[in-house]
Amino acid sequence: MSPRILAMGGAGVPLLFAHANGFPPQSYRQLLEALQHRFAVTAVEHRPLWSAAPPPRRLRWRVFADDLLEVLERFPEPPWVMGHSMGALTALIAADRSPQRIAGLLLLDPVLLPDRQLLSGTLARTLRSDAHPLVRSALRRPQRFASLEEAWAFYRGKRAFSGLSDQALWDYVLASKERDEDGALRLRYPREWEAAIYLSVPRARSLLKRLQLPTLGVRGEQSATLGTLMWQRWSRWQPGATLMECPGGHLFPLEHPQRTAELVLSFVSDDAGPGNPETVR
Repeated sequence: MSPRILAMGGAGVPLLFAHANGFPPQSYRQLLEALQHRFAVTAVEHRPLWSAAPPPRRLRWRVFADDLLEVLERFPEPPWVMGHSMGALTALIAADRSPQRIAGLLLLDPVLLPDRQLLSGTLARTLRSDAHPLVRSALRRPQRFASLEEAWAFYRGKRAFSGLSDQALWDYVLASKERDEDGALRLRYPREWEAAIYLSVPRARSLLKRLQLPTLGVRGEQSATLGTLMWQRWSRWQPGATLMECPGGHLFPLEHPQRTAELVLSFVSDDAGPGNPETVR
């Protein structure tokens, strides 16, 4: 099967969006709509949303970058590529392999982990995967709900979603669930894929050091995924990047979609051109 892409709307500069692990593109409706007066927005679905195959025993994120590059071949001109979390790091891998296909990168809280955390994921994959807290949480996630309202109430009570507005949470619920044969709602994004992705995060230092494309990096001020240490290292590894912070945590594109859109639009504009080396804190 080929990667699925979604035309999200808008007109103007082409923009391709790559979503986070477990968050289908429609979860970002408010952010993507806020960009549509400047961009023609298209979104790619990562393969857990369209492949019937289970995750491989030794997952490599190169497979997601391959999918992204296949989608990029369909564009008549290089688009801006915006990614969140897993989608941001996947975009970075794709840009390292084929920079000529991409106009610039808009990286929202990419998964940049220090070596000790990467090692813990490797050890968990080798020894006992459910020892990893994110994996344990993913594998325990309910797969079926009786109704959309039941699903919404379940997530509304979870700390991870506490920063989302009610409407943003509805966008996530509607994007992440589908009806099965007996009419019950089930997860579209298999929890086995979600767990495998947590255990296979690649290193990004060499990618950032080689990157020459215009780059905006945005971090959630309270993000536990892109911490202060790696944020500072990013500024050293890629001194030409523009780095900004947004209110919120790792899910800031869902928590603060308008502010996220403002940061992106201010970067991709005539008077604040790409490649501006200023770092905004």
